[in-house]
Amino acid sequence: MNIETDIVILGAGLSGLAAAEALSAAGRRVLLLEKELSAGGLASTVSYKNFKFDLGGHRLYFKDATLAASVENLLKPEPLLRLKRRSSTFVGGRFLRYPPTLLNGLAYAAPALIRRRRRTGPKAPAGSLKHWLHSRFGPGIHDAYFRDYTLKVWGLPTDSISATWAERRIGPMNLKKLFFEMFSLKSASKENVLDFLYPREGIGGLCSALQKKLPAGTLLTSSVPLEFGTAGGKINSVVFAKDGKERRASCRHVISTIPLTGLASLFKDAPGLPASHAGVKYRSLIVLFASMKRPVPLEDHWIYFPEKETFFSRACELSNWSPSMACAGGAMPATFEIFCDEGDKTWRMTDADLLKETERSLRAMKLFGAFETMDFTVVRLPHAYPLLYAGFEAPLENLKTALAGYRNLELCGRTGGHAYLDMEECLQSAAAAAKRVLSKKE
Repeated sequence: MNIETDIVILGAGLSGLAAAEALSAAGRRVLLLEKELSAGGLASTVSYKNFKFDLGGHRLYFKDATLAASVENLLKPEPLLRLKRRSSTFVGGRFLRYPPTLLNGLAYAAPALIRRRRRTGPKAPAGSLKHWLHSRFGPGIHDAYFRDYTLKVWGLPTDSISATWAERRIGPMNLKKLFFEMFSLKSASKENVLDFLYPREGIGGLCSALQKKLPAGTLLTSSVPLEFGTAGGKINSVVFAKDGKERRASCRHVISTIPLTGLASLFKDAPGLPASHAGVKYRSLIVLFASMKRPVPLEDHWIYFPEKETFFSRACELSNWSPSMACAGGAMPATFEIFCDEGDKTWRMTDADLLKETERSLRAMKLFGAFETMDFTVVRLPHAYPLLYAGFEAPLENLKTALAGYRNLELCGRTGGHAYLDMEECLQSAAAAAKRVLSKKE
């Protein structure tokens, strides 16, 4: 069966949905293909029995006032919750505020700040995360907040991670500005923002609102792209599988939000392109949701756990995000993020063993006091984050250059563009991709 459309969009996460909504509103015919059973991608709120949880700790913060107003209007009549951020690093049996506050910073972070000029070990290579942190904050901040956590999350030490990550997430911050923010209670960095917005029904409410604005038939779930048809330096069709059958969509433009490695593999008739993604890497994530009986909730929205003895890397106290995320019957919900590589030992663990290791860590830290897990579930997310290792730029640029040879292909979003974007930037990326498509002559 052949489908005629103007634009095919691959991947119905936040960026794909936003691009589809913008193009549909402009009167273009859009076909949005999503391989999973439902849309939302990493920005989903999962329903499990009578529970709800996000796939990670997603927060909304806008520098663009027009975009902020647009999102608020999109979610009407339900207003966005405005929350005062609380997050910590748990290390050495105590909570270290992140970003440092005045009181907590003076009590715990000050020793790290004072040790600015101390350096142990060889000099960090230029262009690495370690070098970037040392030059701006000194080894104390690096050791306290980033050294061990980076290794757990990315599977690489800070001297093997590109400084691009810090430039994107932390921005033009240094020790002087950090002290100023601690005293002024204001933040110029998105990474350190002190307030954020959150949909009452979970971050997936944003994706659901975008999906509702799409014309009927725009979104096809359980649809796996298989191959591009190409001619004259353009993609003219997309073959995909749905319900056990192959279908073809003829199109004028393609927007991709899927991993670049998967995108490259769709060019079956382009010599070398399917194999050109060597060196473009992603980090995978396992999200364990647990409903627990425990004495009291944690005070934070999320907590980082850098110590290698702790099985998970971050925990979210869901009831602090929204009343709608709290469990009924007195149980308290929480999610635990476990970073790994797809197919490795951790990825292959059974759900029961993942819970066992999570509970072992919680008991060792005595973080929840006496607790009992009432129910749990696990979601595995391959390609969750682009891996910006030291030297990633050259392989990425080579692949993007090859893909640019197809004049009607646009890359979009965090995964599709292989860039560490926040949610505002994903929406901006989608709007920009839609604008480029609309500006092109047929």
